[in-house]
Amino acid sequence: MASGDQTTRQPTHAELNVRFELSIDENKTIPLAALAEFITEQNIESVLLESMVESLNAARVEALCGEKHAHGNGDRRFQRAGTDTRTAVTTAADHDEASYFRPVEDVLAFDGQNRYQRDIAAKSVDLATSLSYRDTADHGDGILPKMPSPSTINRLAKEYGSKLKQFLPDCAAGTDADAVIPDGTQCHSQDDDRSYYSVQATLGEDTTEESRSLLNLSFNANWDETVAELDDIDAVTDDATVVSDADTGIVTAFTDEKRDHQLDLVHVGRTLDYNLWDDGVFPLDQRNEIVSEVIDEVFHLKSSVAKHRPGEEFAAIRQRIARTTERIEKTAWQLNQDGSEKAARYLRRWSPSIVTFAEQAIKGFEVPWTSNPVERLMGEVSKRCKNQWMRWTAEGLEALLQLRLVKYADPAYYESFLDKLFHRSSKTAMNCDLSVESTGGKV
Repeated sequence: MASGDQTTRQPTHAELNVRFELSIDENKTIPLAALAEFITEQNIESVLLESMVESLNAARVEALCGEKHAHGNGDRRFQRAGTDTRTAVTTAADHDEASYFRPVEDVLAFDGQNRYQRDIAAKSVDLATSLSYRDTADHGDGILPKMPSPSTINRLAKEYGSKLKQFLPDCAAGTDADAVIPDGTQCHSQDDDRSYYSVQATLGEDTTEESRSLLNLSFNANWDETVAELDDIDAVTDDATVVSDADTGIVTAFTDEKRDHQLDLVHVGRTLDYNLWDDGVFPLDQRNEIVSEVIDEVFHLKSSVAKHRPGEEFAAIRQRIARTTERIEKTAWQLNQDGSEKAARYLRRWSPSIVTFAEQAIKGFEVPWTSNPVERLMGEVSKRCKNQWMRWTAEGLEALLQLRLVKYADPAYYESFLDKLFHRSSKTAMNCDLSVESTGGKV
C-alpha cells in the first residue's frame, strides 16, 4: 500500500456545517431528562464522526488526485479509482506502483478489519467486568448505540485481559513495597480435569507513602512461584513484612530471616473459636469467654501502639508486647492442660506473628495489622466470578480478573493501559474550534 509523499504533506483539515433543528409540540412541557435522552437517541456523535471521516477522506483524496471531476489529473502521480459517490473511504490508484490504497489512512488508522473499533470494544469489556456477558449485551444499549454479542464481548475480554497481563509487570517493577498482603480464593471450573481454579493475588503497600497497588495476579500457581516473580522485578523489599491469615503456604513462601510475618488480628478470634469447637472440650459459653479474653488482649496491644507510637513512647509499647505475649502463652498452657490441644497449638504457633506490627513500630515502621485490603479484593472476585451458576475456562477467568482487579486496585494503571491501547497521546496532534448559534444567542 502506498501512502504518497509524506515529507511534503500539509496538515489535513475537515470542516462540517451542521444544522440541527428541534421542535416541540405546542402546549407540551418536556422534562429536561426526556430531552437529554431524546438527543442521545439521535446518535449525533456517530453521524458527526462518519461525516468527519468523509470530510478527511475527501481532503486527502483531493490533495493527492486533484478535484473530483478532473480528468487525467495532469502530471499527478495518483488517480481516483472513479468519480462516483462512494462510501466514507475512497480508493486511489498509484500509477508508478500499479497498486491501490486508501488516502484517508494517511490521517486515520482503522483497527484492521474489526467490526468494532477499540473504543467500543473497550467500553463493552469494561461493562463486562461488572456484568455477565449476556447482561452486558442486553443492558449496554443505553451507553452504546449497538452492543457486540455476548460471544464477541467474551472474545474481546480475553484479548484485552491478555494484553493487560503483559502490561502489569512493567507497572509493578521497582515498586519496592515494604509490606505485602497476599491471599487466594477458588472459582468453579467448566473443564473436565478439575472442579476449581485457584486465584492468588498479592497487594503491595508503601507504608511511608500510604499507597497500595496490585503486584501480582496468578492462577493455579504456588506461592513460591509468585515470590520468585516479585523478586525478579524488585517489587518487594528484602525486609518487607508479610500480612496474611494463617495460611502456611503463604507464610512459608514469603518469609525468611529478613522478612517477618504479621497475622491478621481479625482472624485470631475466628480461628481460635473454630479450634476450640473442633477440640470439643468446652461448652459454647466457655469457648466464647476464652476467645473474648484473647481478643481483648490482642486489640489492647493494637490500641497501645496507636497511642504511644506518635510520641515515640517505645518503652510503653515494649511493656505491652511482653504482657500480651505472656498472657497468650499462659492461655495456651491452660488450654493444653484442659485437653484443647489444637487451640493451644494455634496460639503457640502464631503468637510471634500477632505482635510483629508492635515490634516494627518500635523500629519506626508502620506495618498493617490486618489483611482486609486483599480480602476486599477477593470480594471483587466473588461478586463477578463466584455466583453459583458460573463456571469458567482458565483463559476466560484469568483475562476477566486481570481486567476487574487491576481496575479495582489500581485505577491509574488501568487508565494507563487504556491510554496505550487507544494511543491517547495522539490527541495532541489535533485541534478543533466549535461555535453554536441558537435562537437564544451564541453559545
